[in-house]
Amino acid sequence: MLWALPKESYVVRIFSRLLSKFGTAVKFGVSMSEYRPRINLRKSVFVMALVIVLMAVAGWLLARESFYQMFEAIKSANHLLIASAIAIYFLSVAVWAARWQTALSFIKCRISLGTRYLILCATIFLNNITPGVRVGGDPFGRLYMVHKLENTSYSSGMASLIGERALTPLIVISFLMAGLLLQFEKGPLRLTLILIAAWALAAFGAVFIPRIFFRKRIAVKGISSITGRVLGWFGKRGEVQEIVDGIEAFYSDSYATIDKWKKLLSIGSLTLLLGALDVFRLYIIFLALGYHPQLSTLLIASSLPTIVGLIPFLPGGLLLVEGSLISVLTAFGIPLNLALAVTVIERGISFVLSTMVGAGVFSYLGVKMAAKPKVQTKQRCV
Repeated sequence: MLWALPKESYVVRIFSRLLSKFGTAVKFGVSMSEYRPRINLRKSVFVMALVIVLMAVAGWLLARESFYQMFEAIKSANHLLIASAIAIYFLSVAVWAARWQTALSFIKCRISLGTRYLILCATIFLNNITPGVRVGGDPFGRLYMVHKLENTSYSSGMASLIGERALTPLIVISFLMAGLLLQFEKGPLRLTLILIAAWALAAFGAVFIPRIFFRKRIAVKGISSITGRVLGWFGKRGEVQEIVDGIEAFYSDSYATIDKWKKLLSIGSLTLLLGALDVFRLYIIFLALGYHPQLSTLLIASSLPTIVGLIPFLPGGLLLVEGSLISVLTAFGIPLNLALAVTVIERGISFVLSTMVGAGVFSYLGVKMAAKPKVQTKQRCV
């Protein structure tokens, strides 16, 4: 059967090969009878309470409104504009691929645009079937694929992933703060100053903390010790020096992607363009439904669900993203039936369609990786 797991599952093999970068081969041989899960009761109760509240709010809102109006709004939508929104989404993937190559170039790596694009489509599929929006397939899924297809070292691959996402938190938070400032521009001065101070603090943290962390090689020994201990749980600890060398190579490559302002500016510009395309796609969806939203609404609606969706509860941020998007839109005066229609179309593009395309691409890359001959000699980058 297709759903039956083999003796050593594909996911287990991925993590076994990922851990081999630290100088040892690992075999997972833990039976279900030996596994004792640790449950964080407080965190579990919080997540369940949050989901219950979101479902209760959604139920209360839906009870006041007929689904018929939402479906009518979707049926009457401008199909050409919906197609444009889909095209903008896949254009965003191309921009993402360009940003990734920018980070790769800083550590002297070169991967073709086609390969990068396909890997990112497959990564989106992995993101959508694992808890947390936009992060589930990273770093392990993308890291494994680029290693198998391009024979890049794990330290270089991981460094490129960290480098290309270095300013993503800053851009997302900046969009949120800009939307709040525009929305409450006539509010009290104290609120404006609080928002500006929060943005400045987030900007400082996003730009300087990673740079200091990798430059000073903070916690190298601690991370190496933890890695060795984790490897020991699986039956083979490995040489301590080999583990330290692997961690130091990762630190060095990571710092190479963020050590100069010119590099950060290049990555930041492409990250800003990605955020602008997300806002523009949402605007096109509104236009397709015959509504002209305010810029503040678009900025908040494109950033807040991304932050909320990072909570690792359901695959692809399900429920959390939809609930937060509907809540934001209705809070800023968008009629509920229209907010529902926008959410259905947006998630239909960014979740359903991207998952279908990504699944096909992931299957293709899986066949390609299986057919690719094994290369014994690994370089830090190719």
